[in-house]
Formats: sequence, structure tokens, C-alpha cells
Amino acid sequence: MENVNRRTVLTWLGTATAAAASASTTLAQTKPAQTKPAQTKPAAPAIGRNLPDITVLGAGAFGVWTALCLRERGANVTLLDSYGAGNARQASGDETRMIRCAYGDREIYSRWAKEAFALWHQRQAEFKRRLIFVNGVLGPNVRQSEFEAQQRIYKKLDIPFETLSADECKKRWPQGGFEGDTNAFYEPNAGTVKAREALIAATEVFVQKGGTYKIGMATLGASAGGKMTSLKLADGATMSTGMAIFACGPWLPTALPNLLNNFIRRTRSEIFYVGSPPGDLSYHWERFPNILFGGGGYALSDVDYGYKVAPSGPGTLTIDPDRDERIVSPIMWEMARRFVAHRTPGLVGQPVVASRVCNLENSDNEHFIIDTHPELANVWIAGGGSGHGFKMGPKTGEYIADRICATADPVEEKALFALSSHKAFGGGPLLRG
Repeated sequence: MENVNRRTVLTWLGTATAAAASASTTLAQTKPAQTKPAQTKPAAPAIGRNLPDITVLGAGAFGVWTALCLRERGANVTLLDSYGAGNARQASGDETRMIRCAYGDREIYSRWAKEAFALWHQRQAEFKRRLIFVNGVLGPNVRQSEFEAQQRIYKKLDIPFETLSADECKKRWPQGGFEGDTNAFYEPNAGTVKAREALIAATEVFVQKGGTYKIGMATLGASAGGKMTSLKLADGATMSTGMAIFACGPWLPTALPNLLNNFIRRTRSEIFYVGSPPGDLSYHWERFPNILFGGGGYALSDVDYGYKVAPSGPGTLTIDPDRDERIVSPIMWEMARRFVAHRTPGLVGQPVVASRVCNLENSDNEHFIIDTHPELANVWIAGGGSGHGFKMGPKTGEYIADRICATADPVEEKALFALSSHKAFGGGPLLRG
């Protein structure tokens, strides 16, 4: 396999850009004026001759955006997923996700979320599909240290916010419950993103732009000289590829057991969608904000599927993403019911119209893991979403594509996301495989 260095990639990028520019110029010169409407299908970028074929494993928040961004840079990309984009087992699945910039004193994620939200709006326009619902995010009873840190960071990054008292919240949203609250941090430009639909849309555009998408899963195959030479498919067949990016979320320990078995903790999260009374839009996204950690869980206002409640449980349960059943438990519904009684009293007694059991995949310090395999230079790992991977998707895809194409390599992110910056749960050493 050809060794790809920075000069080679920059040459390849220049070739692809020049080819695209030349094609655009030729079309502009030969196209008669006002003869046909503009194309609605995204153009397929020219394949860069000096970049290896790339296989991305996992069509979730890390994988699908990475595949799309690499394809847009001219790479020949194949995207594999065991169950398909937007499937019920995905950590990035479900109907909706919250997007906000509040991360206490972790400025990097506030900055990334702001950039990601701008990219979400761009992608929504490109995909021609409604994905974003700006209804604001309200964080009641934020710890004082985080409350002060978020104000400082939001001012620095020029992110709009308000600090509200319980009385001010009650006056603005009289249908909500704010009794006993001491403060609230409100981000008016935050809101909700359609999750499953976004993954499907990104995958469809990836294919329209010339990417290859298949249902399937693979693990490492043969290797030689410190590089992977093939992948092994689930049916035992082999697949040749010049580079592999393992971005398969809670399946990372399954795909790379000797390396990541103790570095990703897979936990269970139960979600309940509560229906509103007929014709009552009190908790619809246009009239009520999302609630971030409002004591006993968090919640997203109704977009079109019900009022989403993710209750906090009495403990943390692990999950096998392939084998475990996705049936919610009575105890978690009781926790959700208590949250509803506190925060949305108008929904007390209303039915659960849908429910989900989701995977979470967490790293030890809740930072992403984005790095090359310690023994295989052409194998990348991207995961450890830790509850904030989905909202960052478009930004993360750009970041990974930039690093692979050697066009950017930010020092802060590289250090935070390195495998060496993470520890195994239980304090064990980094396993080599």
C-alpha cells in the first residue's frame, strides 16, 4: 500500500480541486443560458489518485459524517454498518437529540458545539430536510462552579445566554414546574436535532456524492509491516482496503477487543415519549424549552413524536448492543413519571406513546477517542461519544477528515483525543492487540 504523507495528500487535494474547478469552468462556457434548472443531486467529487481507498465501519454520528466529509474531499470511501444507518440499536439512533453548548468548564466542547450547530444548519439546507428545531435549552440548578464557568465561556465565544430565577422561568413558561429551583442557565439558540433522520439523510447524500454504502461489519484481517492489509467480513470473506476507520460506537470493543475492551463502557439508557392531550401544544417545541439535567433526568420538547423524557436511574446498567432486549423497565418509567410531575405537570396522567432503550458508549474521562491504532498506521479509531457525540457529528466528521488528509491537526484536540490520554475502566494499562 502506498505511504500517504502530507505532500502527497496536498498534491491530491490540489488535483481534485483543480479538476473540479476545470469542470465547472467548462460547463459555464458551454451551457446555454436558462435552458435547464440547476442540478438537485450533489456533485460527486473526483477520486483523488494519491489517497488510499478508505473503509469506514459504522454509520453512526462518528462514521457517517467522517465518510461524507472524506468523500467530499475526493476519497474513495466505503461505509459499512451491521444494521444500517438509523437502526434501533445505534447509540446515535432514536428520534431526537439535544444540541447545546453548555459543558461547564470544558471550553473545547462549547466551541465545538457552536461550530457544529452552524454546520448542522448548512447541512439542513443542503439535505433539503427539516432536521433542526430551535426551542432553547434550560438548565435548572446548575452547580455554582459550572454556572460561573459557562457564563465566562459563553461570553468569550459570543454565545447568547440568559441567567434566570425560578420566578422568571415560571413567568416565561407557566406550564412548567420550577418549584425549588435556585437558578437556571438558558441558551435560546440551542434546541433539538432529528437523530435517526439525520443519519439516513447524511448516508443518502454520501451515496449521491459517489460513496459506497453496504450493510455489513468487519474486523481486522491480515497485517504486515505495521499496516493492515485487509479486513475480515462477518461471513469470513476478506476485503481489501488501504485504510480503515473504526467508528462503530458501542461495537468498538467488539471490533477491536484486544485494544478497546476496557476503554469503552457500554451502558443502558431508557427513553420515554409522553403524549399530550389532543390539541394541547403546551409542551411542543415552539412553546417550551428542552430541560437539561433538571433533577432526575433531562427532557426534549415535542417535535412530532411526543415529549421525550430520559430519567436518571438508581444505578448504571451495562448493555450488550447485539444481544440484549430493548424493553423498558417499570422502575425507570416510575422515575420518568416523577420527572414529568415535577417539570411538566400538564402531562401527568398522559400515556407513554413510545419508548426506547438506547446504548451509551463512554470513555473514562468523557473525551472522544480519535487516534490511529498503536500498531497499525493505517487504522483509525473514532468513538467514545460519552453522551455528546451526536450533536458534534458534522464538526467531528470535518475534524477527522482534516487529520486524515493532513490539512489540519489541532494540538489541543489531538492531545485530548489520543488513546494515551485515556485509561481503562478499573485503572488497567492500555492493552495492545
